[in-house]
Amino acid sequence: MVDTSNRSNGDLPLADHTAQEAYGASQIGPFDYCPKLGFREYWYPGIEAKSVRSAPVHVTMLGDDLVLFRDAANKVVALSDWCPHRGARLSLGLCEFKGTVTCPYHGYVFDGSGQCVAGLIERPDSPFVGKLRAHAYPTEERMGIVFVWMGETTPVSLDDDLPAELSDPELTGRRYMRVKVWEANWTEPMAQGIDFHEFYLHRGLNVWRLFNYRLPFFRQKIVYTGGVKIVSEGATWVNAAWAAPHVGQAYYPALDAKWPRRVWWRRLAGNPGYRGGDSPLAKYRGVQHNVELPSKIRVMIGASIHLRWMVPVDEHDTRVWTFTLVKKPRHAVHAAWQWLWYHAYRKPSVLIATNEQEDLIVFKRERLNLEKPQKLRR
Repeated sequence: MVDTSNRSNGDLPLADHTAQEAYGASQIGPFDYCPKLGFREYWYPGIEAKSVRSAPVHVTMLGDDLVLFRDAANKVVALSDWCPHRGARLSLGLCEFKGTVTCPYHGYVFDGSGQCVAGLIERPDSPFVGKLRAHAYPTEERMGIVFVWMGETTPVSLDDDLPAELSDPELTGRRYMRVKVWEANWTEPMAQGIDFHEFYLHRGLNVWRLFNYRLPFFRQKIVYTGGVKIVSEGATWVNAAWAAPHVGQAYYPALDAKWPRRVWWRRLAGNPGYRGGDSPLAKYRGVQHNVELPSKIRVMIGASIHLRWMVPVDEHDTRVWTFTLVKKPRHAVHAAWQWLWYHAYRKPSVLIATNEQEDLIVFKRERLNLEKPQKLRR
């Protein structure tokens, strides 16, 4: 009998079991190359700066519990949430002295660098306080978002990890942003962002697709991709597109049937799957999907970029930051139209109805077995 009670990565009984199950099948598990808690030597979005005020705030990132507060210079800083004295949560304490957080258990006070600067109930000149230090995480604020360096090495420039389109002066940046915790390990929404599942999972009818202002629901749809090809790549990213898409219906010999079994009577002229316009960045034109380290995916939807940045909370949950980017409005009326388009159509139809109510439902916790090896196409 194989002992699988310990499911930590690399556990010998589980590894032996996996090897036996995968023998001769060219199978690979999703965590063979991807750590369950994410890649650490990167910047990640942590919290909106406006959420950190006069009280300490708790955030979990990549399995680490952090406390965020404002230091003496009013900058948002991050420390380990566990007091190095007895392990109490600093986030349950107070910021009763400017630029510090005080442990709620014994009153040890820590500054923004993690150094203990006072032991309130010990004595003012205690030599012990100089020996207490909480682990500090480098932080940097950009566009009202506090980014946290989760690595152990010296941080790289935030610009190295920041998606270029967020700081592009011609695009809308973080204006259209949604943050939501998904009940799934970070690897699945990451892989799902580039696996071209949309031709089946998102094929059904819902109110948003029926009333899409460009009526793609009534156009001929793509039946199969003809394979997926990498159209360009860099050291940290890959762009992919379908190779030879076929529209309408296709005949499957083993089924002796055509699929889809029905086609809609109304067929509009134009490109099948037409979504209106090109990506606002030339580098993404002709690209359907993009994936980038450490945990970013992009989908080109017409003249917009649908950017998701996955931040692992723990092995079972992921904080998904979703940015919708379009060209900056030309005038006030255009700005009002964009706001209405996003809040009345894009957010409910794509971010909620498609991503959260179709995608997430398929692979959320206990609905996708990430412990079993997966047999993938090349």
